[in-house]
Amino acid sequence: MTDDRPFCAPATPPGVGGISVIRMSGRHATTVADRIFCVLRASDSAIDSVSEMPGYTMAFGRIIDPSDGRIIDEVVLSVFRMPHSYTGEDMVEISCHGGTAVRHEVMRVLCENGARPADPGEFTKAAFLSGKMDLTQAEAVMDIISAESAEALRVSEIHLLGALKNEIRSLSEKLYEVFAQLEMLVEFEEEDESVIRKQAEVRLLDHLNRLTALEKSYAKGKLLTERMTVVLAGVPNSGKSSLLNRLSGYDRAIVTPVAGTTRDTLEVLTSIRGVAVRLIDTAGLRNTDDEIESLGISRTYEAAKEADLVIWLVSSEDCAIAYGESSWIESHFSQFKMVADMIGDQRLAILISKSDLVDEQEAEHMLDSIVSAVRFLGLGKKIRFSGVVSAYTQEGVESIADAIKAIYDETGMSGQSELLLMNNRHFEQIRKAMDKINQSIISLQDQTPTEVACALIRLAMDDLGEMTGDSVSDTLVDTIFSRFCIGK
Repeated sequence: MTDDRPFCAPATPPGVGGISVIRMSGRHATTVADRIFCVLRASDSAIDSVSEMPGYTMAFGRIIDPSDGRIIDEVVLSVFRMPHSYTGEDMVEISCHGGTAVRHEVMRVLCENGARPADPGEFTKAAFLSGKMDLTQAEAVMDIISAESAEALRVSEIHLLGALKNEIRSLSEKLYEVFAQLEMLVEFEEEDESVIRKQAEVRLLDHLNRLTALEKSYAKGKLLTERMTVVLAGVPNSGKSSLLNRLSGYDRAIVTPVAGTTRDTLEVLTSIRGVAVRLIDTAGLRNTDDEIESLGISRTYEAAKEADLVIWLVSSEDCAIAYGESSWIESHFSQFKMVADMIGDQRLAILISKSDLVDEQEAEHMLDSIVSAVRFLGLGKKIRFSGVVSAYTQEGVESIADAIKAIYDETGMSGQSELLLMNNRHFEQIRKAMDKINQSIISLQDQTPTEVACALIRLAMDDLGEMTGDSVSDTLVDTIFSRFCIGK
């Protein structure tokens, strides 16, 4: 049985604040609001009920418990009329004081007088079901809420505005044109069947290339949701924790002159040049009989394996220069090589840390010596960049930020107008569609009956339709919106 009661939920986070916003949506939203709200001032002095209020107007008044006439709070109530509301239904938003008790009391009287608590994501689900947005736009709403960097927010806004929806529907329309053309061959014999099949093959290849570009963009888009992992590694007391504090913008790690202060991985979630980054400080690498320190060192190697970038720090104090060679090569190269062997090419940075303790020329000499030795030993292809850095004076910190942004820009496509995939569900649906289209191309090349290509193209359109919600099961819709927060 369908529950036609309006649904309500706080739209603001739990806790104490200046105001809380409680929203209600549904056919009888204004009727329920009239039972608990007394208008004191409205946009028109003749208005004395919520039901009389036009859309996009507000009224000042009191929330009252109808059971005993008690005043709960003085609030501002906003009305949004269908179909020009977020959900496409009549909506009411109540801005009350931001205390926990006030919010609970307003929710209580709403639910006792004809409303019900909203399910997770029910407001956005209503917007999807009423045609206000497709599934990619609905999912972009949660991406915007959870965005932890400027770049993630930018891409999410592009999706919300419908760029991904438009691209997928455009591709679906193009696929349908090919499908219709091939269907004509199935229904009616054509003298130039081979020509039509070849034309369809060429067009399908073009559509496959467009989908391939989207699929490849996921490598970059995934960094926005899963964060780029940057690991700070090196021997004990090489300045890793100091650099972590400088890059994160606050003192997260304990810094002492004692070697081996950090005995475990320490993570900081931050944003660098608009890119969401997971910075990991690690235990210094050395041979040790200490069981606890050994466990920390093993975690350092595990973190390095998963890193998008490993920054290897060499303390200027550790680089006694003699005859153009660094003693570091002899004393610490084995640990460095173990890390370098674990990671891919262009994923390693070598930095001389604590550069403020030596003059600029000596720091550059140290760096050149170490990089030359690393290249000589066959590990040059691992190096992404090198330089000098001082967490104390901030020398070189901006260069690290620039390099992190450059790595992000070079992952997948780049450019401010690009369309990126950030959602794994979208990625999987595109891969399924690509597989069907590729099979249809092969079937046309192999002189397989045209019906086979038609069936495969139809399946590819279904895969893309499931991405936008044009062809999707109720179960999948419920699953997607169950991941949303309550009140959105």
